[in-house]
Amino acid sequence: MRNILAHIGLAGLLLFVPNQVFAFEATKVADETVRAGVQAILTVVRKYAGSTDVGARQAYLDEVSEVLEPVIGYSVIARKVMGQAYSSATTEQKIRFLEVFKRSMVNIYAGGIYAFGAFEVNLLASQDDKKDTLRNTRVYLEVVSPDGPKYPLVQSVYFSQQSGDWKMQNAIFNGINLGVTFRTQFEQLYNAAGDDLDATIIAWERITEEAYKSTRFRD
Repeated sequence: MRNILAHIGLAGLLLFVPNQVFAFEATKVADETVRAGVQAILTVVRKYAGSTDVGARQAYLDEVSEVLEPVIGYSVIARKVMGQAYSSATTEQKIRFLEVFKRSMVNIYAGGIYAFGAFEVNLLASQDDKKDTLRNTRVYLEVVSPDGPKYPLVQSVYFSQQSGDWKMQNAIFNGINLGVTFRTQFEQLYNAAGDDLDATIIAWERITEEAYKSTRFRD
């Protein structure tokens, strides 16, 4: 799981949207909210860059969690990650994995975002907005490293009628599909646990927490 921290962190720069209700104009509105989100998350990252305060790590984690909460479609992503295991899971197991998954997403994004705070993100023109819908709208971007190389990123968001916001459901960074990566990781843990979902949930939580703790939290 640790090897996907960087990819997810970069995608995480683009998930933050204002808490407003929009008339649906798929590409235009999603693009604008993603653009605003870039600055929101970079503000958090730069606030803690180089901090040596012993309490800074938890404070940073708390702020990332607060920003992510309203804009990630946790339940949608978690169900897809569980795959076939979802249909046989009990209600209690579904709720438990969702809670664990939310914490793991915060851990992963917090670590990855911090590591790549110096990168710049540019919004690109939509490649085919006719295919964009309320259920899936794609936003195209490029991530530019301080050394110059550029990496493509496609952010998939959907419009939540319940909250009146756009929410993230997937991202493809430099050809790596994060949703597929998550699901593959879950399947590997599930198989290793002999299809024991409770053991899988425990393993998922442990690995993602260890990955965040290993993040070098200072310049």
